[in-house]
Amino acid sequence: MDMQGSCLALPFAARRGTLATVSGLVEMVRQSIISIIETRQGERVELPGYGMPDLVFSVVDAGFASRFAYYVERQIKDYEPLVLSVKVRAGSVDVDGIFTITSNPQQAALQITYTVRGSNVANNLVYPVWRLRAEVQQ
Repeated sequence: MDMQGSCLALPFAARRGTLATVSGLVEMVRQSIISIIETRQGERVELPGYGMPDLVFSVVDAGFASRFAYYVERQIKDYEPLVLSVKVRAGSVDVDGIFTITSNPQQAALQITYTVRGSNVANNLVYPVWRLRAEVQQ
């Protein structure tokens, strides 16, 4: 077990009769960033500013992904103390799974590059924004 301890893995998964946990610091930060992105502001009563603003009815134009990237970067800086530096870029993922910069608003994705405090290794997370839209429509 690491010095930092462990937390529940997201999404929740059963492992041998218990819930799966994550003990690596980098994985804990990655799951925390995903939690910030997938939480709407106001869902957590004790932290009303935590998460992303509700963009369900916002105009999906060429600037949508850039606005979303700005909100993600701001929230990570405010609510993830283990991240030393963060940079979020908007683009899309092509058919080969490679992140590219594009202006197609229908296939927006975010590339989040961050450095965990106490480490000098830059980690990378590509989050498909359309995944959020599919959850809203269900």
